[in-house]
Parts: sequence; C-alpha cells; structure tokens
Amino acid sequence: MPLRGKASTLGGLLLAFAVGASGCANQATPGQAPPGASATQGPDINRQDRANLREGGDLRVPIDSLPSNFNPKQVNGARVVTYQLADAILPSAFLDTADGVPAVNKDFFTAIELVSTQPQVVRYTIAPNAVWSNGRPLTWQDLRGHWAALNGTDTRYEVNNHVGYQDVAKVERGASDKEAVLTFAKPFADWPGLFRPLVPVEVTETPEAFNKSWLNGPTVTAGAFEVAEVDTTAKVVTLRRSDRWWGARPMLDRVIFRALAPAARADELANGGIDLYPIGGDIDLLARAKAVSGVEIRQATERRAGQLSFNGGDGAPLSDEKLRVAIAQAVDPQAVTDVVVGPIAPGSKAVGNHILPPGYAGYRDNSGVLPHNPDAARAALDAQGWVLDGAVRVKNGQRLSLRFVVQATPTGRTVAGVVAEQLAKVGVEAKVEAVPVERFQDTYLQPGNFDIIAFEWTKSPYPVSHDRPVFQVPEGAKAGNNFGRVVVPGIQELYDRAIAEFDPAKRDELANEIDVLAWRHAHHLPLYPESGAYAVRSKLANYGARGLGAYGFAAAGFMK
Repeated sequence: MPLRGKASTLGGLLLAFAVGASGCANQATPGQAPPGASATQGPDINRQDRANLREGGDLRVPIDSLPSNFNPKQVNGARVVTYQLADAILPSAFLDTADGVPAVNKDFFTAIELVSTQPQVVRYTIAPNAVWSNGRPLTWQDLRGHWAALNGTDTRYEVNNHVGYQDVAKVERGASDKEAVLTFAKPFADWPGLFRPLVPVEVTETPEAFNKSWLNGPTVTAGAFEVAEVDTTAKVVTLRRSDRWWGARPMLDRVIFRALAPAARADELANGGIDLYPIGGDIDLLARAKAVSGVEIRQATERRAGQLSFNGGDGAPLSDEKLRVAIAQAVDPQAVTDVVVGPIAPGSKAVGNHILPPGYAGYRDNSGVLPHNPDAARAALDAQGWVLDGAVRVKNGQRLSLRFVVQATPTGRTVAGVVAEQLAKVGVEAKVEAVPVERFQDTYLQPGNFDIIAFEWTKSPYPVSHDRPVFQVPEGAKAGNNFGRVVVPGIQELYDRAIAEFDPAKRDELANEIDVLAWRHAHHLPLYPESGAYAVRSKLANYGARGLGAYGFAAAGFMK
C-alpha cells in the first residue's frame, strides 16, 4: 500500500486459534503456521520487559502522507498509515506474531473457532470487556455490519475488496450479543484473514457513513490508544492512551504520526524530531543514520517487495500484450535488486513470484517463464513493426515513448534510472515523472494515470486471498488493486479453486499456476525484496524492524 501497498495485519503475543472437532485437519493448530507459512528472520525490535521501560513518553513516527480517508476498508483508505493506526485504535480478530503465525487477538476475542467445514461455520466469541470509545460494547452486530458492507451486495459501499466476505452467506447472533456465527456459502480457506481490522457498525451502517464519515479522522475506535487530534494543516495525527482500554496499560503517553519527506528524515532523527525511519533502499539514509549518536540500524525480513505495474487499460499503449511482454523482457529485476537493495542487504535475489513471497514454504521462482532477455525484446519489437529511428523506435510515425511514474524519493529515482536505462537499450524511451508521495496513490496509481509505475507492495500471511484484487477484472472505474487494468484469461477460475482449497500443498500449487499465468501475460513485474532496514533511536524498545510481526504500539516504550 503504501505507497507500500496495504500493510500486513496487526500483532502481539503468540496465541493460537482454535479448530473445532469437525474442522479441517489442514488448518493451523496451536503453535503451527498457517498453510504455506515458514519461519524467517524474526523482528529486530530491542525486545524488553516492561520493568526495563520508563513510564510515559512520545513515539514519533514519520509517514509518507495522511490518508485521504481514515477508513482502512474504504478504497481510498487502504494504505500503510491506516493499518498502522489500526494497530493502536481498532480491533482485529487475528494478529501477526514474531514468526508470522497469526494468532487470536485475545484483547478482543476470547476464542475464534472453525466449527465445521461442510458447511463452513466459524464462531467468534468477543471479549466481555471489549467496548468502543463511545462506550458501546463490541457485539456480534459489529461483525455483521462489517460483513454486510464488504460483501459486495450493496455497490454503494466503496470497498477496497470483497474477498472472503462475498463467500459468507450470513452472520448471526450466537448464544449472546458477544458471540457471532458466520456461515459460509462456499469454502474460504483464508477465513482468519477476515475482520483484520474490524470497523464499528457506526461506520458500516450506511454507505454514506462508510465512504465519508472518516474523511477527516477516525471517530468511534477501540484499542490501547485513541485519537487525540488530526491536524490536516501540519499533517500530524496524535494518539493518546485510552482511559477505556481494558488490556495492559501502554507505556507510552502518545504516538505521533507526522507526514515527512524521506529526504528530511535523517535530519529530524538527528535533531530529536522523530524516533525512527525506514531506510528501504536509500544508501544515503543508511550512511546518515550510522553517523547519528544514539541511533542503531535494525533489520528484519518483511513481506514487502518492489514491482512495476503496466497500464493495460483500454487505449493504453501497453494494452497490446505482445508489446507489454517485450517491455517486461527488457527489464532486468536482478540488476534493479543489486542497485537498490544490494548495498544494504548483500546477496539479495530478485523476487521470482507474483503471489507467494520469498521465504514462504510454497514459494517458487517462476521468472523463467518470462526471463530478462533484451535480444528477445528487440526481436519482438522488430516483429511488431517498431523500427529504430535513432535511439528510439517508431511505428506509423509514433515514437515508442512511455510515461514512467515513480515517487519522488531516492529509491523511486534510483529504480527509474536503472529501468529507463535498460529500456533505452532496446529502443524504448521512458519519460520519467517523479511525483510527490502524497499525490502518488490518488492522482496516479489508482486512476491508472501512467504507462509504467513503480511502487512497493506488502503481502499478508494469506497471499492468495490478499492478492486476488490485484488481478480483479475491472468493472468501469472499479479495478480493485488491479491498478494496471490488465486482464489475464483463466486466472479467476484458478483463484476460485485456490481460495476454496484447505490443503496447503494444493493451494500452493494453484498459487504457482496463477503466478505462471501472470508471468506469461506480463501482468506486472516483481523486482526486489525490501531491505527491512530501519534507523531507530537505541533507547526505543519493542519497536523497530518488525519483520513478520506487528507494529506493536501497545508494547513499545523507552528504556530507563
């Protein structure tokens, strides 16, 4: 999301979800990873007991920009910052742990059980003390309202995606108002990914409320923190400890999110204005962090990677699949990886799968389906009638010139430089547009205002269902997360099978079949794994490079 794609889900203590007696044997059991998950480098967060932390203090976190909508389930609100906020101010059914194994969020749910699979039934038992910031208890009606808004039956709700919710037939009251029972119309193997996060019924009760009531900030919330102020002029969101919170009291007084350009972050960290920043692939930010007293580098494997998306929408040059495939073959993902990530994480390999992230048990590098091959790209362009005229190819008097949009950040400009040089070698002109970070998503990415666009995307613990909207068939202006509007024949049928498949090995095989199709049709082009490196104030504990775990604001604090 963000833009680093949508953020992963939320986190805390390692707790396993329950499986009913008639449940599927292939679902996760206590202490086990979900289908396909595998262990990787754990969080680098300076883990400390509460006794070692001082009471109070502010955690100051830089963000790219304020969201245009604070509802994380609304199409314009699905961004990194809204999911960061959700960790502190919204419930979540499951949360991510240090090893990436999702676990029941015991602060909000005492149990979540897969009761049966034929039909599939899941029972949610809500924590008795769980209340919203307006004093209303969290009940089954919140889950029902969330499902009703996101299941796609009322198209007035501007939803980011319907995956999973559209497979639920009904949500009913269980033994009490604190129990919700979901009955599925068809199997959905990634059911633990639902209600992550959960928004209140006040937001879902009408399309108007869902689409617009959180434009200027969250209102009804529930979590360890609450919203103190949203300053749209200064571009700052301030959270404070919630007096209504029934869980362990946070050590921090406040968490402050401040929109700050990457180029300004090293100075702000040195001057005490922020407490950390992501380094990504910015070598300058790494070098400057190492020169700041009281700052250390923390690094952990994440589910985030860079990619290029191609505009295959009606009328776009790259709607021609043969041309799109040739452009993709001209780009060398490993060379991009070497330049962007190599100096920070030596030996990093380019990402070879559109669906499953590196480190995932079912991951397979399928890039050989569409390998980097500039000679093949030149031959294909020749065959399509694109003739070299000087340095740039021409066809019917039209230059092969493509608008290449990137964020105006060091990493964005670096990717643009490497890719543009590679395209130039086959006679393609890439006209680079480095655009402001705060305008990137709304003005360029979502409306398809590009020929090629570079950004980073974050996977969830459930990559199959998480990435289905990336391949959504556009309906008018609605394209889900298929920002390039490229339609791949046969991929929806494979997704239908994969999402309903409880056997992890079979699901991974289907995911790899989907990936092969994505390569074959050049849907988009995976590039580099994100470095997962952060510059962090050394006194900051239980926070930093979270890897596969949670943001963990409730546990964060400063050492005595």
